[in-house]
Amino acid sequence: MESLPGTMYQIEDGDDVGDLEFIQEKVLANDYFQVSGDINALNSTIEHIIPNGKRAFLIEAKITMSANPGATGSDQTVAQLSVDGVRKSKAKIGKNSQIVRGLREPGGAGWGTNSESRFNVLGLSVVGDGVKKIEIINVLAGGSAFAEMTGYYVDV
Repeated sequence: MESLPGTMYQIEDGDDVGDLEFIQEKVLANDYFQVSGDINALNSTIEHIIPNGKRAFLIEAKITMSANPGATGSDQTVAQLSVDGVRKSKAKIGKNSQIVRGLREPGGAGWGTNSESRFNVLGLSVVGDGVKKIEIINVLAGGSAFAEMTGYYVDV
């Protein structure tokens, strides 16, 4: 959980705590979730269903390259983060390259992005009913990725 230096959070008894202590309290109270998995094909997902009576807040969500792509070819993934079926953020990873033959010598041309891309989760939350969910969905065929999300609950 990234925060400004000196940022403090309050737990239920009113004590100010830092990032790690806040997460520790959520884990001990069973109010923390972490979901991860491969999203290697079009429309593959990871998801988390929010329990009834809880509001879920995201801490982090990202996708990471599953493998090192070869010198030529394509390995790109575009994924979207959806909350209760509504797209909230998109992320893209991967690369595309090809051999370009010049007049005298072969050369390579292509482009690439980082091997990790984070979704914007700031301020995202959803009140659960046992059906509503947060999900990361692969929306571009042709790439493979590992998706992760973490968050916590508060009672409503």
